[in-house]
Amino acid sequence: MYYDTYRGKRSGKKRRERGCTGWLLGMLLKLIALMLVAVVLAAGVLFAIPPSFMNIEPGNAELSLTDGLPGERVNILLLGIDFLEDGQQRSDAMMIASVGYNSVRLVSVLRDTLVEIPGYGEHKLNSAYSYGGAEMAMRVVNETFKLNITNYIAVDFSTMVDLVDAIGGVDVEVEDKELEHLNKYAYDTFKKINAVNPEKYGHYINSQPYTQGGNLHLNGLFATGYSRIRLIDSDYARTLRQRRVLSAILEQVKGSAWNPLMYARLYQVYRDSVQTNLSLAELISIGEKALVAGKIETERMPKIEYIYDDQSALHITDPQGNIIAMHDFLYGE
Repeated sequence: MYYDTYRGKRSGKKRRERGCTGWLLGMLLKLIALMLVAVVLAAGVLFAIPPSFMNIEPGNAELSLTDGLPGERVNILLLGIDFLEDGQQRSDAMMIASVGYNSVRLVSVLRDTLVEIPGYGEHKLNSAYSYGGAEMAMRVVNETFKLNITNYIAVDFSTMVDLVDAIGGVDVEVEDKELEHLNKYAYDTFKKINAVNPEKYGHYINSQPYTQGGNLHLNGLFATGYSRIRLIDSDYARTLRQRRVLSAILEQVKGSAWNPLMYARLYQVYRDSVQTNLSLAELISIGEKALVAGKIETERMPKIEYIYDDQSALHITDPQGNIIAMHDFLYGE
């Protein structure tokens, strides 16, 4: 009798313990479900933000915007700088990333193009950044091609390395003739970034050079080095390599879209290294649109048939022809 009573008390305690554990587990699962719903809803809201909402000129800026352009896309000026903290350097690379609901288009803007820089006269396009930072660069591109760019993203060598490493590297088709220069520019990039932050980048000293071409999986150091290759051909080919790397970055992000750790690493790069006038919410909205878009379309401007190359600079021979070509590519079907 005593044993039966004791056993009943013990089993009742276990049932209560199991009931408490089950209740806690159920509450945890409900909390996770609510968080997932909140994330999905937030992602949906950000995706629904029209690109036109991001084409508003800041009140304290003079960007020479062109009125009447289609509003279904947001155009962002991408600037590649040696080191952002140096201040007065030229932009080594300039691109326009044009993002809509159904497509992503990348346009390399040739840095040696002679343009009029307000207040400074005629200079190469890449000097606009040194005269007035990202705002001047946007204004000059807008005036040259009659655009309405109000947003920019500026990165330097170290940021590019961090960005590619954050997504796990990129796949790029490298030709055999590019190998020597790929390794050379990767090592040069290492020397530059390691001199600034040896604790962060010192491990790259163990990176092994590539000995044969093909479809290579490049880490941040080598992807940045590949983007810098320019002595074996021309600036036209160099800009093509830069567009290949950016296209590969987007493809890699698409392939890892399920990985929350990747987004955490990307946020850290954004927080620590990226200079931009876009808010985090705007960047997420643009990123979502880019991820669901199809294959990236690429181009370079000015068009080769509308410029004269004197081996020192590129002279625009048909300004209106370049404007039409730019608008056809960005806004055409």
